[in-house]
Amino acid sequence: MRTVIESPEAQSAADDAFEAWDRAEEAWDAVKWALARDPTVGEPLVEGGNIRALTFEGAFAYDMPTIVVLYDYDIQRVVIRSARFEVPKASNIGRA
Repeated sequence: MRTVIESPEAQSAADDAFEAWDRAEEAWDAVKWALARDPTVGEPLVEGGNIRALTFEGAFAYDMPTIVVLYDYDIQRVVIRSARFEVPKASNIGRA
């Protein structure tokens, strides 16, 4: 597993989300866990694929936001460069 590092911008967005949604912290942990296990899970944004975007679909029923992260990775770490927490579109739980 790789180390996941949050940029100050991503951490600030997460802190704000933790106050807005009851289960935002659980969703954030799920995103970080997924990236640590397999950083290729997101969609590549550049040729070579080391800069990617991942969307975690949240759910109204669980007061869990949708999270969109932009990140890059190498052999040892994943760096979350930005995170956006949004009102979920679905009523049921999503996936990371």
